[in-house]
Amino acid sequence: MGETEKIIEACDDCGACIKNCIFLGHYCKTPRDLAGKFRQNPLQDIEMAYSCTLCGLCRRVCHLNLYPGDMYLEARRKIFMAVQAKALPGDSGYRAVLPKLKAVGSHQTFSTSRVFTLSKGPAAGNGAAPKTVFFPGCAFPAYSPGLVVDSYRYLREKIPGTGIVLNCCGKPSRDMGDEERFQAIFRNTMEVFSRLGVEEVVVACINCHKVFVENSSMKIRTIYELMTAKGFPVSVSGQGRKVSIHDVCPARYTPGIRSAVREIVTRLDYKIAEMPFRNEVTNCCGAGGCAPCGNAGLSDRHSQKRVAQAKGRVVTYCAHCRERISSYASSLHVLDLVFRDPEKLHNRKYNKSWKNWLNRWYLKNRLQLMS
Repeated sequence: MGETEKIIEACDDCGACIKNCIFLGHYCKTPRDLAGKFRQNPLQDIEMAYSCTLCGLCRRVCHLNLYPGDMYLEARRKIFMAVQAKALPGDSGYRAVLPKLKAVGSHQTFSTSRVFTLSKGPAAGNGAAPKTVFFPGCAFPAYSPGLVVDSYRYLREKIPGTGIVLNCCGKPSRDMGDEERFQAIFRNTMEVFSRLGVEEVVVACINCHKVFVENSSMKIRTIYELMTAKGFPVSVSGQGRKVSIHDVCPARYTPGIRSAVREIVTRLDYKIAEMPFRNEVTNCCGAGGCAPCGNAGLSDRHSQKRVAQAKGRVVTYCAHCRERISSYASSLHVLDLVFRDPEKLHNRKYNKSWKNWLNRWYLKNRLQLMS
C-alpha cells in the first residue's frame, strides 16, 4: 500500500504535522485532504506536489508514523511519468514549474558528465591498499573547491592511499520523481566503486550519506566522524565565539553525525548556542526536496523561520544548506572552521550558477594534477 492510501485510511487529523510544517499549514487543514486529491488526480496541482521539502519532520512528529512527504514523492513520480509521455495539462502552474524541473534535470546531466566527474582509486600503502575513497558530492565542490582539496589531503594523511571520486549521488533526480534516472546514476557510481575495489566511502555531504546507506551495503563514514576519531589538523581557535548549529534534515536519525559536528565545533573553542529545533526535530533550510521549484515564496518562509532561530553565526555541515542560509544570515560550513580562519571569510554568500560549475571544473583539473 502506498503512503497516499495509508494516510487516507489511518490519519486521525491530530494536527501535529500541520502545527510543525509551514508547507502543510499553507496547503491544507489535514494531510488526509491532500491525500484524497492526489488519489483522485495527482496531476491537478504541480506547484503543491513540488513545494514539499521532503525533510521528514512530519513523520517524526506523527504518532502514527505516517509520512506525507512520501505521498508527495508518489505524486511527483506520476507527474514525471506524464512529463515523459507529454501528457500534461497546459495550465499556468505547469508552465511555471516545468522549466525549473528541466533545470534540475540539466544539473544532473552536467554533474555526471565527463567534464565534472573524476575517479582516482585507492593507492597501495605499506604494501596493502586501504580501499577507501573520498566522495565529496556535488554541492560541496561547488561551494569551495579549496575545502575539498584540504579535506582530501587530511584524509590521505590519516588514511594513506585514500582515493577520490567526483560525481553526484543522484538524489536530485529522485526528489524530482525521476526514479529511472536516479537508479541509473546510482548504479553507475556503484560500478565505479566496484571497478576501483572500494570498500569504504568517506563523505562530506549528508544527503550522499543517506543515499548510500539506504541503497547499498558499502561501509559509509562522514569526514566529521572520522575527524573526531583520528584528530584534527592544526586549526584557528574560535576564541569562545558564539555559533548556532543548523542540523541538516538527512541527519535527523543519525545522532553520531550530529554529535561529531558538535564535538568539532566545541574542540575548536566555539560556544554553541543551540537552536530550539534541532537534532531529530530540526527544521529544513527551505531548499530540500527541490521545493524551490514549486512554491519559491514558501521555501523562503522556511529559510526565514530557520534563520530566526539562530543566536549567532550559523554553522552547518551541508553546503546546500549553507548556501540557502547565507541569503539571510552569516553562515559557514563546519569545515570552514577547521581549515580556514572564519573571521577572514566574513559572510560568504551563495555562488551564482556559473561560479558553481567553474568551481567544480577547477577542482577536477586540480585533483588530476595532484600526485
